[in-house]
Amino acid sequence: MKRKILTALLAMFFLSACSEGPMKSAKVVDSAIEGLEYQCAGDIAFTKKDGTINCLYMPLGFKVGGIKIGLLYDIPKDSIIFPQDMVGVKRSDITNENVQKLAMLFQTLDSDNNPENGITITAETRRKLDTLIDLKKISLSQLQEYLEDTLNKKAVTPLKALRHLQKSMRKYNINVSIDESKVEF
Repeated sequence: MKRKILTALLAMFFLSACSEGPMKSAKVVDSAIEGLEYQCAGDIAFTKKDGTINCLYMPLGFKVGGIKIGLLYDIPKDSIIFPQDMVGVKRSDITNENVQKLAMLFQTLDSDNNPENGITITAETRRKLDTLIDLKKISLSQLQEYLEDTLNKKAVTPLKALRHLQKSMRKYNINVSIDESKVEF
């Protein structure tokens, strides 16, 4: 009898510990990004046309094809996820090398090469990026070379990518300046 009661109490404890909390939603932006893979509590999904993600449990991991981008341990208070948030730096740190790589990556992957109307990463593009890469461990020039070789198109320059990101951030009333002396090339 004691064993059944103990089993019932343990089951209740584990079930209550695993109960669902409120769904967290956010938008992934360097323009809205569609087709970016994210993983939340083991579930894999892709950002919607407006960049929306929904996550019940953190952390939240991002990748595109075989390229590991980063982890978020909480959704930003404004529910907008910029490249700076994905790589773990302050939003004002727009010239951080990993931010440069990520902005260049997203804009180069855009299916119509016009990030002004949103960034769309197609399933075909994700399949082409089959090499396992940790964004934080590859140099900017290595990433550029990989993208150009793999996608057979010219990569967006880091400066052009950062200027676009800066413009996108302004739409959300976030003003950052670009110190061009810190832009890789």
